[in-house]
Amino acid sequence: MIDTTPVKKLALFGFLSLSSLTVNADVFDWTSNNIQVLYGNDFKLGDKDRATVTVEHSDGWLYGSNFFFVDIVSHNDIGVEFYSELYSYLSLSKITGLNWSLGPVKDVAVMAGLNIGNKPERDSFKAYLLGLNFDFANPWFNYLQVSVSAYKDDNIRGKYGVQITPVWSLPFELGGLKFKFRGFTDFNLGNTNAAGAFSILSQPQLLLDVGNLAGWKSDKLYIGTEYQHWHNKYGLPGINEHVVQAMVIGFF
Repeated sequence: MIDTTPVKKLALFGFLSLSSLTVNADVFDWTSNNIQVLYGNDFKLGDKDRATVTVEHSDGWLYGSNFFFVDIVSHNDIGVEFYSELYSYLSLSKITGLNWSLGPVKDVAVMAGLNIGNKPERDSFKAYLLGLNFDFANPWFNYLQVSVSAYKDDNIRGKYGVQITPVWSLPFELGGLKFKFRGFTDFNLGNTNAAGAFSILSQPQLLLDVGNLAGWKSDKLYIGTEYQHWHNKYGLPGINEHVVQAMVIGFF
């Protein structure tokens, strides 16, 4: 029987941390939190049908911003999987007091990140990132950023790769309905995996603001879809995943 106690503790820690950040929001210039519930099928490796609960937090403070998410998935074969990514960004404009804007780039930040999971059990996944994040000025997007970082898988000795990640959130209206198109794409090059294979993980989301449609507060409750495209999943050549997931997301 698989012991899920460490996962429960980590999930509880994440929830309490998120609650603490929400309660102490005056520490930050701004905060944004959401909970997502997703369901899809035709996944590669493991259960074909899968439900995922995701908790996200982001904030801005005096010298930069922070972001983390936690995915929790219950598998039939390997039990409960926990996966989290945490990133901290130090704004060069805020730290130095100088203008780091150049063309469409309005700011540059030093980024440090940690990716961590509880699987496989005998040697759980850990990866470290260090690089730069470029924040683009754009009147149409809530945010539009691209990070370029060195990537170190803890299980790959003495070798490094490169990860390039654009992230975005684009609100728009169509026929009187409010939508949001958001997501990210990870491009992994070099030794980001044991095979040294180039991989892409993209998760764009198309969301309808049902809170606004129902006459509630806008930008709080959405339903929609997430399309997951994974080329060379986990760096395994030839394992390509294309999954459409139904999702509900609430912001608070």
